[in-house]
Amino acid sequence: MNLESICTEARGIIKDVGIFLKNEISNIKAENIELKGYNNFVTYVDKTSEQLLTNALGKLLPDSGFIVEEKTTDIKGKEYTWIIDPLDGTTNYIHSVPLFAISIALTKNDKTILGVIYEINLNECFYAFEGGGAFLNDNKISVSKT
Repeated sequence: MNLESICTEARGIIKDVGIFLKNEISNIKAENIELKGYNNFVTYVDKTSEQLLTNALGKLLPDSGFIVEEKTTDIKGKEYTWIIDPLDGTTNYIHSVPLFAISIALTKNDKTILGVIYEINLNECFYAFEGGGAFLNDNKISVSKT
């Protein structure tokens, strides 16, 4: 498995879903918002975003499973599992505060091997994969060990 290539494909998927999130922000109305718990909201946008991500990432890595925030799937993976927050910052999103992201990770046998965070409004994509280092928008980030 080539993690760099999977990371590149996953970033493309996330950016496509980011376009969906940006396009839907003006359509959110009070009746579209559900309360999951105290100050914990969910909308159709969260759920649709999650479905778009699981469908595309499932095709990218067919035998993978998912741990998802909005419970739109319960597919279990034997070796690989995607962990997905389809709209990280739903409260900001429903109030049109332009600070929200999509966050995903990929684990292999419970060890995290890849992670991507895409901050949509700033068009900042932070990502890292095992053996590859950490990046911001294709620029390697220098990390010092202290």
